Amino acid sequence: MIIHGNIASFKLGLDENWRTKIEDFEWAVILAPDKKDETLYKRTYFESEYHVDPEYANTGKLKRESDVYSFGVVLLEIICGRQARDQIYLKESDKGLVHVARKNFRNGTIEGMIDPTLKEDTDKKSCIPNRGANKDSLHIFLKVANQCVSETQDQRPTMKVVLNKLEKALVFQVS
Repeated sequence: MIIHGNIASFKLGLDENWRTKIEDFEWAVILAPDKKDETLYKRTYFESEYHVDPEYANTGKLKRESDVYSFGVVLLEIICGRQARDQIYLKESDKGLVHVARKNFRNGTIEGMIDPTLKEDTDKKSCIPNRGANKDSLHIFLKVANQCVSETQDQRPTMKVVLNKLEKALVFQVS
């Protein structure tokens, strides 16, 4: 098993068939098949502190859920149309996008953070593809992103659960 340890939007690329791939495994940890799902691996430097699982950064306990957290940050960046370290979020919290998004989830104001392009025509049935996002699809996407960035590793879903929920969001979007 490979744990990347610091997935970020700038570490995602496209292969020759235009499929997404994760790049830059310089700091990744490879666990032997007989090892548990975690390892103690303390790092002091991260290229993007806003994408790093805070529990991992504090304890050195790197788990699969650490990558789930980082992926959740990327999902939030996609839906908000801004980087996790954008000044708009840093004005509200020095921790960036995740802390602002969590606060908005608690307050029920998360939809205000969605990129306006995605909200365009969400309530209308349109014959034009790529015009806004389906409201149900957005709701699922936001919910799974929020679950991915839960404060503790044991509160986060597995990547299999994340994938299933994102596939459900895609079904709503294309139907």
